[in-house]
Amino acid sequence: MGGGTVDRRTDTREAIRSVALEQFGERGYERTSLRELAERLRITKAAVYHHFATKEDILASLAGEFTAPLDELLAWGDAQRPGPDTRRELLRRYAELLAGRHGRLVRFLDSDRAGLRGMPAVLEVYRRLDSLCALLTSGGPAFAPGSPADPAAALRARLSLSALHSGSGSGPGGGAGRVSEDEVRDAALTVAWELVDR
Repeated sequence: MGGGTVDRRTDTREAIRSVALEQFGERGYERTSLRELAERLRITKAAVYHHFATKEDILASLAGEFTAPLDELLAWGDAQRPGPDTRRELLRRYAELLAGRHGRLVRFLDSDRAGLRGMPAVLEVYRRLDSLCALLTSGGPAFAPGSPADPAAALRARLSLSALHSGSGSGPGGGAGRVSEDEVRDAALTVAWELVDR
């Protein structure tokens, strides 16, 4: 009997996180309330508070879930020899990481920057994305170790991540579902590779 209670609590916590991310993406962080989340889930506001004291706690939980695998990707990239193959593999792995909830989170963070300004959990995600851009920029064609960043290479690295963010979980494209989500993701990865291969 105790196991069922744990499962129900875990399910409620995950449901709150999923619905919150959906609402944050649709309405924006500021316009989403814990009361609305409770209503949407058909639970009491007290049940939401049992799992998360604030909206910021929910967002921190979602961001933390993303930063752990992102840290693993950064550690892998740091251990590799800089160059085109490493940049392409970093982007491939990052695209894989963006599947599902992580892609929705990053698209929301990109779209609601003003509403999220200064939030510690969000700043941690941005800091890691800056580190990923640095890895994508290092070892570029006109790059020597220790030289200052090439502004064009840095911009291409940021645009490559934006391409992956746009292509992750965005649904089928091409009107009437003629292009599958996998095809959209593959196209985004191709564009990202083209940007960093220059």
